[in-house]
Amino acid sequence: MNRITLVSLLGLSLLACSQQAEPDELTPTLKHSFEPLMIAAGDEISGVCQSWTLDNDEPLYVSKIRQRNDGAWHHSNWFFVPEDTYAGPDGTWNCDDRGFHDVSAGLEGGAFFAQSTQTLQELQAFPDGAVLEIPPRHKIVGGVHLVNVSASPLETALSFDIETVSEDKVEVRLRPLAFTNTALDIEPQAESRFSMTCDLGKEFERFLGAPPSYNIYYVLAHYHEWGNYFRLSFVDETGGDRTIFELENSVGEPLGMTFDPPINSENAPKLRVECGYLNNTDERLEYGLGGHEMCVFLAYTDADLTIGAQSGVNTALGPNEDGIYLNETACGIVLAVPTN
Repeated sequence: MNRITLVSLLGLSLLACSQQAEPDELTPTLKHSFEPLMIAAGDEISGVCQSWTLDNDEPLYVSKIRQRNDGAWHHSNWFFVPEDTYAGPDGTWNCDDRGFHDVSAGLEGGAFFAQSTQTLQELQAFPDGAVLEIPPRHKIVGGVHLVNVSASPLETALSFDIETVSEDKVEVRLRPLAFTNTALDIEPQAESRFSMTCDLGKEFERFLGAPPSYNIYYVLAHYHEWGNYFRLSFVDETGGDRTIFELENSVGEPLGMTFDPPINSENAPKLRVECGYLNNTDERLEYGLGGHEMCVFLAYTDADLTIGAQSGVNTALGPNEDGIYLNETACGIVLAVPTN
C-alpha cells in the first residue's frame, strides 16, 4: 500500500474550510498567535511556514479549533507532527529550507486545521465525544499562502483558540476521507459542474470484510473564487443517491458543516462529489493554485480506514436545459489504510 500517495491525496483535500460560529461556542484550553507577516500592496506570499511546539507530555484530545486572522490570508493548511520534525526554532521560516510539504507532514502526524479561502474567522468543531488525538511531544506546523489585493501594505497575523477534552470524554477518534478532482476543464463565460463517483465498498470488503457502514461527522468543501456549488452524496447499489451536504457559497464564506448526530452510510458503497463554477473570464480554468480552480473535500468519519481518492479522465457532457455545462469525471485511484 502506497501510504505516501494516500497522504498526498489527503493533503490536497486539506485546502478546505470550516463552519462559522459565535465566539461563545468555544472554551479555549490552548491559545496561540503566530508572529505577524508583512505583505506589500498587490503582493503574494507562498512557500512560507509557521510552527508552534505544544510541549505536551500527554495526548491532546481536540474537539474544537477556531482560527482568526487580520486579512490577506488566502488559505493555510496546518498539521500536527512530532516536535523534532522540521527541526529549528518556532516562528516563521522558509518551507523548502526544512523540507516541509503537506505530504510529509500528513505522513509524520496528521491534519490539524484547514483554513477556508479568504475567511477571517472560522470554527472547526466536532460533536461531543468526537476528537482529533494529538500524541505527546508534538508541534503544529502550517504552510501559508497570502494575497494582498488592497492598495496598502498590511501587517497580518493568524491565531488559534483550541478546546480540548479529557480522555474520559472521548468516544470517537476521527479519521479522514478525502476526494480530489484534478481533471477540471471549465468552460469560459459559462456555468459548469463536475461530478465524480468512487466505489469505497471494495476497500471496506478488502480490509474489514464488511460493507461500508460508517458515520460522517464533518465535511469541508474547497474551491476558489469561481466556485458556486458543492454537493456530496451517498450512492447505493441501484444508483440512487442521498445528499450528505449541499451548499451554494462564495469565497470568503465558511464551507464546512458539523453533523450532530452524524450521518450514517447505511452500507451505500459509493460516494459522489459535485463541484460547480461560474467562470466569467474568457479563459478555460484548470486545476491549480492562483488563477485556477479546485474541487476538493475532506470528511471526518468513524471508519476504521483512512481513505483517499483522486480523479481519472473527465468526459464533457455538454450543457443541460439550464445551460449549465455538465461533466462526469471517472474515479481514479482509491487508496485505503487501516487504522491501528
